Amino acid sequence: MHYFVTLIVALLFMSAGIAEPVIAQAILTDSPAIQWEGKTQQTLDSLRIKSDGSIKLESCADITIIACELRSIELINCDRITIRNCWLHDSARIGVQIGSCRQVLIEGCRMENVVSGVYACGGQGVQVIGNFVRNVQGPFPRGQLSQFDTVTGANNIVRDNYAINERGKSRPEDCINLYKSAGTAESPILVENNYLTGDPIDGSQDKSANGSGIMLGDGGGSHILCRKNTILSAGQMGIGVAGGHFIRVEDNFVLGLKSNVSSNGLYAWNQSGQPSDQVTFTRNRVSWVNKDGDEFSWWEGGGVQQLVLSENHFADTTLLKAIPKPPSQAPMPSKPWVSQRADGAAEVRLPWKP
Repeated sequence: MHYFVTLIVALLFMSAGIAEPVIAQAILTDSPAIQWEGKTQQTLDSLRIKSDGSIKLESCADITIIACELRSIELINCDRITIRNCWLHDSARIGVQIGSCRQVLIEGCRMENVVSGVYACGGQGVQVIGNFVRNVQGPFPRGQLSQFDTVTGANNIVRDNYAINERGKSRPEDCINLYKSAGTAESPILVENNYLTGDPIDGSQDKSANGSGIMLGDGGGSHILCRKNTILSAGQMGIGVAGGHFIRVEDNFVLGLKSNVSSNGLYAWNQSGQPSDQVTFTRNRVSWVNKDGDEFSWWEGGGVQQLVLSENHFADTTLLKAIPKPPSQAPMPSKPWVSQRADGAAEVRLPWKP
């Protein structure tokens, strides 16, 4: 198994033109729960957080957390926080909870059996990149790989993440949700190249009757670009636009098989209570079978002005034969952070045994 995981990671980096990294298990040091206020320029490296398993930072800046095993991280009014290659698991809390922070990066982490993976309320410059998230527990309104709640401004990204929610082991809502969140014209919120799946065998069976693969413009929002994502029966529907302005949904692969909750593949339906316009769906490949066994790739619920559909392939019967391969072998994150050792070798250092 170690050889196979190493091979998968090596191929990922070779395809990106990066030298093959060494896969290394971090030697962890036990630490009590950490609660800091006002600290700057600190690094937490290779710790196993005991007690309640939490790190809480308030009004801190320039903090890096690397290769730690713990239950949860909470950030309040912080700046320039980096979380890389951590393992957050088995917690009745959100994996990484962010409140009114700026420039936060969560990269290459493994999150399992947590309420949600990442929940960001307010702030800007939040980046959720290359993580593996399995079996979020909810309950509603939580239950996401990542949710942005009133996140605004430039450089907000949810990219290259891999989510699995198994039947009977998870309670997901939307895998990715953007609620009242707005990018800028020059730097839209980017939801890109994520691989989102329900149960590998049973799909969305017994999942939430409201949850989606990706929900955009929830409650409103603007300047969002959702592209090149793969959604495989990740919720009752694939991708929805529920309001907002200047939203583009492009080049996504959306496949949903029949289940007791399955509904439709793509929709535009303004439920925000505010005007909604400038919404575009283009070059998406979609096949979605609803709970009655009928193909239901697209639905327009009304309330969106200047809605444009172009070059989409609905009811695409070829999708079953062209399902993209997962970006990594679970539980390896799809884009773990690569560091450089003293001898110059590239290294992926993990707080679990590969």
